[in-house]
Amino acid sequence: MELRSWFSNIFGNDKNTTAPETATEVKILDDRKAVFTPYKGDFENDPDVLKCIDAIARNGAKMHPRHIRNFAGKMENLKDNLYSLLAKRPNEVQNAYQFYYQVISNLELYNDSFIYVQRDENLNVTGLYPLNFSEGKYYEYKGQIWLKFKFGRTKERFVAYDDCIHLTRFVGEDGLFGGSPKPIIKTLSIKHVLDEGIVNAIKTTQSIKGVIKSTKAMLKPEDVKKMRDQFVSDFVKGGDKSGIGGLDATTDFTPVKIEPTTASDSQVKSIDDKLLSYFGISEEIIQSKYSEDQWNAFYESILEPIGLQMSLEFSNKIFTSTQKYFGHEILFESNRLQYASNKTKIELLRYANNIMTVNELREVFNLAPREDGDVILQDLNHIDSNIANDYQLGNDSTDTNNTNEEGGNEDEGEGN
Repeated sequence: MELRSWFSNIFGNDKNTTAPETATEVKILDDRKAVFTPYKGDFENDPDVLKCIDAIARNGAKMHPRHIRNFAGKMENLKDNLYSLLAKRPNEVQNAYQFYYQVISNLELYNDSFIYVQRDENLNVTGLYPLNFSEGKYYEYKGQIWLKFKFGRTKERFVAYDDCIHLTRFVGEDGLFGGSPKPIIKTLSIKHVLDEGIVNAIKTTQSIKGVIKSTKAMLKPEDVKKMRDQFVSDFVKGGDKSGIGGLDATTDFTPVKIEPTTASDSQVKSIDDKLLSYFGISEEIIQSKYSEDQWNAFYESILEPIGLQMSLEFSNKIFTSTQKYFGHEILFESNRLQYASNKTKIELLRYANNIMTVNELREVFNLAPREDGDVILQDLNHIDSNIANDYQLGNDSTDTNNTNEEGGNEDEGEGN
């Protein structure tokens, strides 16, 4: 049996190969058509860009999805097929970490990230596929929004927008796609000039520069050229590798001192700071040298917004209206306490035992859960107020009071 292509695995071959004739392209307020073309520039291969994206994607991919149902005042975690798909293997070739890494990388690189939601005939989700396409257009068809994706030069697919999870970064002019990467492209073009200047400066300082002068009578132009070429052959393009040259008394070599100018440290730092600011990340996070406060700032400003957007968009696109009415949601969470200092963890252990289960506390210390660990341990300072009042005032249950009274009479009898 011949294996189908990856494209066919996602979309199939029998429908929606292109937009129907009755579909009309969506126009935004200024009457322009809503078209998105991912920028294919050198910045995709820039090492400084990639290290920023990698730091965000590898930490964001560790967020854990939960399928919950919050209805009638009761919340429960569901460990069903959808949870397994989200948390373990979203599609047949990617595990969950690889999938979320690619989704977040696309978001940071292009300011847009699309995920196709594949369903069976019963509308159950069977796969989630991140899309890398050459062009995307919005259409209106049968009263709904659709998208036409172009892959490579020839392949197209026309899919409902409700079947695509769409994450954005910044706000584009059309309000439908994410912002343009033009701001960072200008910065990277300056950075490229600075990098080329440093390379050329190194090449310049490693070559011999000077003027050869002959003390002989006036030479013909061809003799001067021959003398120069011989010198270059002997001392520049190979020749003696010792680094020591020799000339007779009829020839003088006068070196020319060249001091190439490169960007100053402050100029280089200015470019680096602009790049870090664009991605909202610090050098400490990139190099994994962050403190607890630096991690918390990174989590709250970068990871938490991504997790919030993913929670909303996954919930909106995966569940039907009926499922959402009955409280079905997808939540993406990250245990930020794992990155806390040992001092903070110990303080948490001392004071949070009344609000966190034993297994939740063990997770903070990277310990495996216990079978009996899904309980909250409470002390007398953290119990129901009515029970605490009864206990402290001695107003216990009727049976207990009778026992106390009987005990008191017995004591009195013994005393008599």
